[in-house]
Amino acid sequence: MRPVPLALASFFATTALCVGTAAAQSTPLVYVRCARTDVTVDLTLDVTIDGTTRAVTRTMRGLDVYDVLPDVTHFFSGFNAPCDLMHRAADGTERVLYDCSSTSTDEASCAAMDPAVSFDGATVAFTVFRGPLSVGSEPVDPQVIDPRAAPGPAMRLPLPNRTLAATEAQLHLVDVATGEVRALPHEPETFDAGPAFLPNGRLAFTSSRDGNTTTLVFGTNSSGRGSRMYAMDLDGRNVDLSSHHSLAQEQHPIVLRDGRLALTSWQIFGGLPFRHTNGSPGGFTTIGNLFHLYTQHPDGALPFAFYGQHAGDHTPLTSTGVDHKAAHFLTQTSDGRVWFTDYYRGNNNGLGVVVGVMPEPDGQEGFGPDEIMARGDLYAPRDVQRLTRWATSSDNMASPMREPPLTVPTYADPLPFAGKVGHPSALPDGGLLVTWGKGACSTVSGNGVFTALGREVPPLTSGSGSGTAMNVITSLEMDTPGCDAGLYRVTTFPSMHPSDLELVVDSREWHEIQARALVPYAEIHGVERPATIDPADVRASHSALEVGTPFGLLGAASILDRETHPHGGILFQGEHQFHNQGTDTIDYTDDDLCGVRILGVMPNRSRNTYQELANVAGERVRILGEIPVRHRLPDGSARMDPSDHPDTSFLVRMPANVPYLMQGIDCDGRTLNTDQTWQSLRPGEQKTCGGCHVHSRATRIVFEESFAATDEYAIPELGMGSVPLLAGRGDDGTIATREVSGDGLSIDFESDVLPIFERRCNDCHGGDAPAAGLALDRPGTDRDTQSTWFCLVADRGQSCVPEASRHMTGAGGSGTTFRRPQLTRYLRAFNALSSLLYWKAAGARTDGRTDATYGDADRPEVRDIDFGVAHETEITAEELGVLARWIDIGAAGGPMERRDTQRPTLHLAATVDGDRVTALHVGTVDLGEGVDVGSLELCVLEGEACATDLSVPADAHGVVRVTLDAPLSDPEVEVRARVSDLAGNETVVRRTVAWLLRAPPPPPPRPDGGPNVDGGVRADGGDEGSDMSGGCGCRATSAGDGAFALLALAAWTRRRRAARGSSRDRSSP
Repeated sequence: MRPVPLALASFFATTALCVGTAAAQSTPLVYVRCARTDVTVDLTLDVTIDGTTRAVTRTMRGLDVYDVLPDVTHFFSGFNAPCDLMHRAADGTERVLYDCSSTSTDEASCAAMDPAVSFDGATVAFTVFRGPLSVGSEPVDPQVIDPRAAPGPAMRLPLPNRTLAATEAQLHLVDVATGEVRALPHEPETFDAGPAFLPNGRLAFTSSRDGNTTTLVFGTNSSGRGSRMYAMDLDGRNVDLSSHHSLAQEQHPIVLRDGRLALTSWQIFGGLPFRHTNGSPGGFTTIGNLFHLYTQHPDGALPFAFYGQHAGDHTPLTSTGVDHKAAHFLTQTSDGRVWFTDYYRGNNNGLGVVVGVMPEPDGQEGFGPDEIMARGDLYAPRDVQRLTRWATSSDNMASPMREPPLTVPTYADPLPFAGKVGHPSALPDGGLLVTWGKGACSTVSGNGVFTALGREVPPLTSGSGSGTAMNVITSLEMDTPGCDAGLYRVTTFPSMHPSDLELVVDSREWHEIQARALVPYAEIHGVERPATIDPADVRASHSALEVGTPFGLLGAASILDRETHPHGGILFQGEHQFHNQGTDTIDYTDDDLCGVRILGVMPNRSRNTYQELANVAGERVRILGEIPVRHRLPDGSARMDPSDHPDTSFLVRMPANVPYLMQGIDCDGRTLNTDQTWQSLRPGEQKTCGGCHVHSRATRIVFEESFAATDEYAIPELGMGSVPLLAGRGDDGTIATREVSGDGLSIDFESDVLPIFERRCNDCHGGDAPAAGLALDRPGTDRDTQSTWFCLVADRGQSCVPEASRHMTGAGGSGTTFRRPQLTRYLRAFNALSSLLYWKAAGARTDGRTDATYGDADRPEVRDIDFGVAHETEITAEELGVLARWIDIGAAGGPMERRDTQRPTLHLAATVDGDRVTALHVGTVDLGEGVDVGSLELCVLEGEACATDLSVPADAHGVVRVTLDAPLSDPEVEVRARVSDLAGNETVVRRTVAWLLRAPPPPPPRPDGGPNVDGGVRADGGDEGSDMSGGCGCRATSAGDGAFALLALAAWTRRRRAARGSSRDRSSP
């Protein structure tokens, strides 16, 4: 160590953090320890000093600053290893529950992660990641080796750090008392991780086994490994994909006391990554920070935004000063508060600040648009706490330690950095445990620590790469870590200084993370286990949903009661509009809203998705249908709801297990507002809300008070072989509709839009000298050839536009680059009504403004594009509708936009007589090419063999009922159903008889006394009733006491088409 200058004397008058660990924490724990890099390394580099080149060696310390701990971008792989699962008893003694460190080699290593404790405290579920170790390296600048060196290129040098290049992850259970470990069934080369025990005795987890890849953010070529929520029995059977709505990644669920799962969800559809930029006009924000907190029922029903989907991004919450980034690693304390880590992805070891949120009422997120002063507070929960005032979530090194200075037992010198925190974990009696990362804990360097210590700032101690991070730690010349994670108990809420933390487990050799109290659930929460929420098909019944149905019901009490207008209004340029809060795409009145469009969204399934897709959405989007919502009385007057507003309620039956979005549309089917958060229905689910995107308050009415909840309302059916579309409003106010064939309508550039241009536009806009410089006859998506699609959709810099016609945006180097939501001169994202291309085709400006509304003197944010002179066109109303819908759903132009990547919906249920299954009900439907009705396989299994073949043709849009000559009573016997669609996508469902015996209740009787769609499934009756609580991208409401299930729906059954929707009965051979 170098001599201590007098200027640092006060720094060494320290507070010592050396509490006896047994006294500090008597609660038994399970935690993860990962190998920490605690060595120095001599780095040698040829450097030039005063014109002479020679080899110089410098001893570098603090290399643990390059260690990597799990975070949202190192979820599957790339973190330090080996890692062991540890048990710490109440008396402080420790033992290894799963040993990776003593068996690890560079070729085959492992990391035991993600411990979850059963409700009786006796069992721990955890993940074992396996793969080889990768050797660390870093490009090193010559001035890092010697500050006198002349600038030169950095040379990549090896480092001693080791990270796991995992190739798979498998779930395990360990009996804490005996130490017996049991591996759960696993598909090789897939990743099953993040287990959570469910109150019904099953295990929730995330998995890559579905094979989806993540959303292709516009302007990128990246579509990585996806993960979705699953659940299974503790023996690995009855596996069920629950989060069909998740199309990117979901991570690390926990179960809240009310029975919901809370989890981290990557939300990057469409315009969401463009809610902010990283300085590039029209570009996207840090995509890896778009991990927010969501809740859902254990079976995947009722997904809803919990934190961060709208609040705090790039603008700190007033209550906490926290600028929301990635929200991850959750726990819930005795008082019901949900704590999590908020951190900057990738460079900071999953450490930042810890935030605590008291859950809002059902269906609400927080403050509404009319309640806030700062944009960051929009939909922020009303009760938010920041645990540590001294930690930071910035993408930079931790803040310098404030007075008083602090020492810890493992290091000789006072800590120069305050460090960062993460991995909160609930303890009994309201306590909270955290991981404290001592040191800089970021590879993005900052040199403020030298100023704080009164020292001269060394060169190359700011920024990322080039060896700057190790240069900072080495230049401190202190016995101090780059980043050393340990477990500490919080003693003060909020913590004002790291000395508020009480040492529990912390050694120099290991990083200690992911701790959980190894106690019964009741010791923390006062109840034996969280509430049990039954699956959607068991929880409710409805005469529109037969047993085994592959459909669900989606509805709303009003689309006029809404919180859809962006905070700050509609601007020509401004990323925060519908990409951040509010879903309105233009200014409009309630009278303009005529209907709802339901969009089906297909998952990506290729790492090379960029070679398949070219669209603004990031996935393949198809129209399931458009539903009119303007209801009239027999005399022709508008039907009013109980709040004395026009009744705009709807209820629609649509395919379950299909990701969907909703758009509010005008009478011609043009978008007025758009959803950008994936949702899905589970089979038999009934999801309604009281309004549209009302996330801050109670709605004016609840669904049960609306017209759509009455027996007069005829429920539209989607996914039945035709797609209904709105087709304008008549003089008498009625809304016309038309139908196109198919289960979903795909619109892409080459097949649908380019032919319109060929027929209507290319006489002027074709050839070598197109009118206005706009060529509408060039296929493909290439930039270099200035293809038509590129010029319309992706030319944000106006390279295709003649210089004299370029719009001055005030952004970019030449001041002509478009900011979101404007894509190009011709198109606005998801917004035909504000797109110049649509105006010219329609022969009029359609955004409610005129060319005189804004002019050259106005600021760039509002100075919009002029329509100019109208020109005649022979485009038909139907062609105009195709063009509008193409723009509104993402302007698809890639070569494989029509590829069907959605697996068919397959639901297996049963008729039950006491403890016997007497019939099987198999429901099938498909969003894409349609069900291959001859592909259905139905088998009673013996092991993996089909012992009894019950196969019959599937129903393309419904249920087949197979009566069993020999009822099934052995609860361990499995039934397998398998079906394919015409594109070759396959769905397989395996269910034990024990699972099937929890049969859904029979549908309620029809009010007209006619037969139900299915005559009932339990010979001993069943628990009738309906739970209509939930959110549909709007606000959740609850029917209460099954009231909705008893509503009359005779009109629906009268309209049902017997040939395609009725249940078909087959007897087993």
